Amino acid sequence: MAAYEDERLKELAERLRTWLLSDEGFGSYLDVFFRENSNYFDDYQEEHALHYTALHKDFAAKLEEEVQGWLTDEGLRNEDLEIILQAARDQETETDEAREEVDMVDLMLEALDYQKWIEHIFRLK
Repeated sequence: MAAYEDERLKELAERLRTWLLSDEGFGSYLDVFFRENSNYFDDYQEEHALHYTALHKDFAAKLEEEVQGWLTDEGLRNEDLEIILQAARDQETETDEAREEVDMVDLMLEALDYQKWIEHIFRLK
């Protein structure tokens, strides 16, 4: 039974990663977000600190809304999300692409914490 659960979690983690990065999922929002705000993310500038805070608030709200939709579409609950995210985080990261995917998972896990979010945004840009 445990092996089945591990495989199920890996499958859900992969589907979540795919959804996060794909144009059919949250990836389309990320693309628009970075294009619309690219001038703020070239280099951290203290004079934009208030704008970064507003961007964070909007980003976190959109992420939460979209994740709730994904969970509903998948027939999952909020409680399942933490387990899935941890399973995705625990998968091996041998390639640059895999490390970028882990960065995306980290961003999701830490999206509500402004300081961690801003660090991830500048790494992902």
